[in-house]
Amino acid sequence: MNINKLTTGVGGGTQSRSTEKAAAAGQSTKQAPETKASGAQVKLSSEAKSIQQIEAEVAKMPDIDDAAVERIKGALANNEYKIDYERIAGQMIKFDKLLK
Repeated sequence: MNINKLTTGVGGGTQSRSTEKAAAAGQSTKQAPETKASGAQVKLSSEAKSIQQIEAEVAKMPDIDDAAVERIKGALANNEYKIDYERIAGQMIKFDKLLK
């Protein structure tokens, strides 16, 4: 393939230089006729629909819960924030089992 005769057009497509020259000169160029869609349909499973619904709900949620942040900041400042080490360890073990 001789790459010197090709150039990248807008949108990443390629055109031959002769086509570009003809278009610039106002000459018509023959192009392949557009093909119609074959009418193929995509059907989503109930799981996929459920995931889409969850994603939509999550997208509506705020990124940060400001009230929770302020509550935790206050507890830390007053030395009242208690860490439940047993719960954290249990959650880590539960998560590790999910990965296996």
